[in-house]
Amino acid sequence: MTHEQGTFATGRRTSGGPLLLPLVFLLAACSSRLPAPAPATAPSAAPVPGPPSVASLSLREKAGQVVMVGSRGIYRAEDDPEYLDLARLVSEEGIGGVIWFLSTPLETADLNHRLGARAKVPLLVAADLESGPGMRFPDLVFGPSAMAVAATGDLDLAERRARATAETARALGVRVVFAPVADVNNNPDNPVINVRSFGEDPALVARFVAATVRGLQSGGVLATLKHFPGPGDTATDSHRSLPVLPADRARLDAVELVPFRAGLEAGARGVMTGHLAVPALDSTPAPVLDDPVRTHDFTESVKEVERQGTLPAALSHALTTKLLRDELRFDGLVFTDSMAMGGVVAHFETGDAAVRVLEAGADVVLMPPDPKAAIEAIVAAVTSGRLPEARLDQAVSRILAEKERLGLFLGKSLPLEEISRRAGTLAQKSTEEEVARRGLTLVREAEGALPLRGDATLLAVAVHDERTAMAIDAPLQAELKKRAASVDFVRLDPTSCAGEGAAVAGKAAAADAVLVALFVRPRSGRGTLEIPAEGKAAIAALLASGKPVVAVSFGSPYLLRDVPGLETYLTSYGPQGLVQAAAARALYGEAPIEGKLPVTIPGIAPRGTGIRKEAVK
Repeated sequence: MTHEQGTFATGRRTSGGPLLLPLVFLLAACSSRLPAPAPATAPSAAPVPGPPSVASLSLREKAGQVVMVGSRGIYRAEDDPEYLDLARLVSEEGIGGVIWFLSTPLETADLNHRLGARAKVPLLVAADLESGPGMRFPDLVFGPSAMAVAATGDLDLAERRARATAETARALGVRVVFAPVADVNNNPDNPVINVRSFGEDPALVARFVAATVRGLQSGGVLATLKHFPGPGDTATDSHRSLPVLPADRARLDAVELVPFRAGLEAGARGVMTGHLAVPALDSTPAPVLDDPVRTHDFTESVKEVERQGTLPAALSHALTTKLLRDELRFDGLVFTDSMAMGGVVAHFETGDAAVRVLEAGADVVLMPPDPKAAIEAIVAAVTSGRLPEARLDQAVSRILAEKERLGLFLGKSLPLEEISRRAGTLAQKSTEEEVARRGLTLVREAEGALPLRGDATLLAVAVHDERTAMAIDAPLQAELKKRAASVDFVRLDPTSCAGEGAAVAGKAAAADAVLVALFVRPRSGRGTLEIPAEGKAAIAALLASGKPVVAVSFGSPYLLRDVPGLETYLTSYGPQGLVQAAAARALYGEAPIEGKLPVTIPGIAPRGTGIRKEAVK
């Protein structure tokens, strides 16, 4: 799951901005690996009772515990309607946890405290932090993608990076990290996994998955392998529609399941089941609703519905219980992917889907479109005898046990100033910068193309795959201006007028060199991954101009398939600001280039390709 925007469980879009508050907030106990707050500054706290027994909870309270909702950790006044909605889900419906999307650190910590004070049972707090804390907390360090980590070839670096992420997450009260992605991206047309995967080779992915699990859990958080059993070999985004994986059991054992096994052997205590169909293991047809709920911006206008699909893994007993629980012997927490995604909502109503999740053998129903309806349906299913109460009790027992393991019942307090000491530190930033620098991969180089000369005039053409993404190239523009004698910076995107791309070649006459920066990257719900038409036109015209052209992909490495005429091609696997800075330094010879492709670019470059360049300055 990689939602670009968070929503409340009601489906309404959230808004607001940060406000720093002089508060002292309640967080889960810190691991002994981190220094404990000094007694003189830590507020006293009365002991919190240990975990309740499952038998002490009412049926409705147990149903609430298996539901986790999503929101944004931003400033919320006590009478803010959306805060009140969330608070009611905690205090009245007894939900078991919250997942934070685009958020700010101190406001998230504040909300964790305020919501926790309303909860009968401590909340399980989660976030998608595949690329470091900045993936959901922009004030912190947003690091490179998993594929960039794999391009470094350094397992120790992967483990150190994951541990730094865990320590930051824990400082904010986030104790469940939905990472690592254990999917094997062996389909270049995959529009949503792509660079979020460590690569195409199951053995390599397995090693990096295991290292990431070790780093996260040694840092005191629960690591979650996703998206079981692995949609890497599909070309459908499950946020929009249900992917179908046409693999038999032998193929699953040889490819998709290899990293999941490695992650489990490394001690992962969480697994997220995906919304993908695997007909070879569960041939039960997935029904199609006449009027499915559309719960996110990217599904409101989508008409894609998979009509030949079978039960999604998250709702499949064969995949969740028989395969994951029984055969792979996993007894930890099983989370579903977001139940508001197109791969589910086109086929099942909210309540029915929630019950099916528990019947399948999972423990946490993540982000149902209507949490109250999900809870009521679970209660009704137990009351009617459809769902054995023992199955619900089993899920709740696992949830309570994990909350206890994470120290959520200890009632420790952490002073506000500890966040600034533990989150977004220079050491954490240095680790992410190391990944960015060492992951850069030079796939092709025309003779003499690199390094760029500081005394040369540069035409820089930034090609974006969406209009709103234009501002993300600001770090690159700033870095180029520091180094080039002069820079003419041009942007193209899907809204560019016909002819703008070809016209860019006219600017090349006044330049000594041309840089094409491709900001085309996988995003949840987009469904496609391609260079826009005017971008392709610009590249064709620039290549025909005779000027030396250097291209950098700040997203998918596979883009070279669309513009194979590019003779110098550097891939960085992501658009993050520190990645742009690393690329600029490498282009001007200030840092070495040493990464290796973790994937094959079909017809162009095999896995393992990477031209090494030494620094010259």
